[in-house]
Amino acid sequence: MLPFEIAILNADDAAAFRRFRLAALQSAPQDFGSSHAAESAQPLAFFRDRLRTSKVWAARKDGAIVGTAGLAPWLGVREQHKGFVWGVFVASHVRGQGIAQALLTRLLAYADQHYEQVTLSATAANTPALKLYQEAGFEIYGKEPRSLKDETGYSDELLMVRFAGKSPV
Repeated sequence: MLPFEIAILNADDAAAFRRFRLAALQSAPQDFGSSHAAESAQPLAFFRDRLRTSKVWAARKDGAIVGTAGLAPWLGVREQHKGFVWGVFVASHVRGQGIAQALLTRLLAYADQHYEQVTLSATAANTPALKLYQEAGFEIYGKEPRSLKDETGYSDELLMVRFAGKSPV
């Protein structure tokens, strides 16, 4: 039995999701396309809507969210065969327990039933995330130089894809 529970969040979980998301953005600002300042200014309804438009899996330990992984549909009329992975993060105090892998495994099992492929982007400097994604069957198909910018400078992003049913390496 895992030392944590994994479940899909719903709109009733918006406050807990908001707290976790803001803590993640604050603790690892270079790993996200958004920022703590931008999202902390958003009302709770913003996070409720996020949980309605995406599937977000959360790992809970002792009732508290300690990790998340989101999957959103592409909305273009010719892109509905694709999903987009976002917001994969595990709190530092519980890393190394297989939480990120467990979240991604659940997410991909769902994605394989609903999409032909899933995409994501990760900062080129985020080696642990890149390793996790590659072990889950994602392949790098491109690099966007200077994709993200903040007061510390630029970050390149690697673009990754995984086709449905691709077993992990």
